[in-house]
Amino acid sequence: MILILAVALAQLAIPVALLAWLAAARFGSRAEAFAVATLAAAWLLAIALAGLWFVLPGWLRWVYGAAWIPAGMHALRNVRHRDVWPATTAARIRTAAIGLAAIACATAWIHALAGRSMPAGQAVDLAFPLRGGPFVVANGGSSGFVNAHVETLDDPRFAPVRGQAHAVDIVAVNASGVRAAGILPPDPSRYVIFGLPVHAPCAGVVSQIENTLPDRSPPATDPRNPAGNRVMLDCGDFMVLLAHLGQRSVTVRAGQRVAAGDIVGTVGNSGNSDEPHLHVHAQRRGAGALELGGEPLAMRFDGRYLVRNDRVHRP
Repeated sequence: MILILAVALAQLAIPVALLAWLAAARFGSRAEAFAVATLAAAWLLAIALAGLWFVLPGWLRWVYGAAWIPAGMHALRNVRHRDVWPATTAARIRTAAIGLAAIACATAWIHALAGRSMPAGQAVDLAFPLRGGPFVVANGGSSGFVNAHVETLDDPRFAPVRGQAHAVDIVAVNASGVRAAGILPPDPSRYVIFGLPVHAPCAGVVSQIENTLPDRSPPATDPRNPAGNRVMLDCGDFMVLLAHLGQRSVTVRAGQRVAAGDIVGTVGNSGNSDEPHLHVHAQRRGAGALELGGEPLAMRFDGRYLVRNDRVHRP
């Protein structure tokens, strides 16, 4: 519920308020109008890159961008005969504060944009593990602004789960561009991705499975079993984890050899998952590799490095 409220505030309430402010306010100087226009643009760009565009439909970003153009032109046109700089101390302080907020938003979207670059080091090539679509990347990329898993990379507290630092979380969306029938339905089956078959992203040997954990009712989680029902594949030089699978949906057994594309289970909502999605990460073989504590590896899916809000269609 906290996530839903944060999305509603950051991606709905604040953008609408900024656009209304820009369109309707009577600014005392051209500098103040320019500062508000810049703040609105910086916020819209920051949420376009780092927001979660599957709770709200992704096309809303384009609506905001289209609305900013006439709102900004209206604001700047209304102040063309006013002084360039604010006339009072209070107005100067207000304009400076707006400018600093715009700089902070610009810093956020710059970091989000930087997250689209693949991290240095070895990367593994995998096949996308789902079929159909559209699918949307909920977490992915090399920056914490677009991938919540990145925080496990260098923080000693997260050493037992460090292997997921370059993980990708995937959801599916419907024709309206949202991932569920409702805002936060408690029934996992109301999420578009729930129950979809999961395919092996590489050829290898099944090294570990879990198949008995219950599917949780969103937003409840099970922190004691972080990966939930899962399939771990030994793909030679690296391991791949497919996590949060459905209860009793795993169709392979430990020691079984699978080919890329073989179905290994279905998407569920088990483990430390607040709503149905598929978690995928790769890590080096070695100590801790059968859990989550291996050395994390970046992944390319069908040649693409996937970052938050990227969309995938897979026939």
